[in-house]
Amino acid sequence: MSFLKIEFSHWYPWKQRNSIKNSKNPGVYMLAKFVTVPSGNANPLDENIIYFGETCRSLRGRWDQFDRSAFQSKPGHSGGRNYRRLYGDVGQYLYVAAMPVIIPDKILKFSFIRFVERKLILDFVVKYNRQPKCNLK
Repeated sequence: MSFLKIEFSHWYPWKQRNSIKNSKNPGVYMLAKFVTVPSGNANPLDENIIYFGETCRSLRGRWDQFDRSAFQSKPGHSGGRNYRRLYGDVGQYLYVAAMPVIIPDKILKFSFIRFVERKLILDFVVKYNRQPKCNLK
């Protein structure tokens, strides 16, 4: 199925996350810390990645949960809690890239989303022998 490919947007500053095309849809996302942002589409094996996430609801809604946990110390997102604990900043070097998934069949869509997130984490662990810092429980 050719529409089941893994391809991400370019990196967006955290404050501009909602400008990612189709981010009202479910999908997979990556967070990274950069001083100098790479050009082109985001690479899931970039060593600066600190979190892989997925949602079967709206990416924007999940990002809002992360934002509340990371920057307002509220519950709702374990990656956000980890971010706050590890970095404690206001997100000035935080970037997001997304892969919104638009597949009509819900079972296929949700299965693909969950598969992609797990695959990306596995690929990252194989390459770096560690999980992304904020994916730790």
